[in-house]
Amino acid sequence: MLRNPLYLAEKKRTFDWQFYEFRREISTKFYDYRRMLKKELASVFGKRLRQARKRAGLPQDKLGVQIGLDEHTASARISRYEAGIHEPPYAITVKLAEALMVPASYFYAEDDRLAYVVQVWGEMSFDERARLAEYLEVLRGGR
Repeated sequence: MLRNPLYLAEKKRTFDWQFYEFRREISTKFYDYRRMLKKELASVFGKRLRQARKRAGLPQDKLGVQIGLDEHTASARISRYEAGIHEPPYAITVKLAEALMVPASYFYAEDDRLAYVVQVWGEMSFDERARLAEYLEVLRGGR
């Protein structure tokens, strides 16, 4: 028994549409899952770089140009550093620290409180640092 060709064409279109919807739903879920993983896996360096850059009020491209990167790739490079895709060489880290006015060690502080202490340390004068060091010795009991 032969089926009506119009019926078969309509059935195929329905199947194609359902398959398209299914494929789209799966790819969206997979994309969301990968985005979630990337956010969780962002490096400490990237997190600190983004915090310092936003605190300084600098967009990615201007920061990149300021440290000597090519203006056509500056934004992409800073974005990759912040996302944790790449980690810059130490020489670039030092330039970033100078541009953002934080110590280079700030970018590697895993604990948020330690990062704050390092940031404040970088903002202190030599005399303030000396007084803080003395205070810490007193707190620790002169060990």
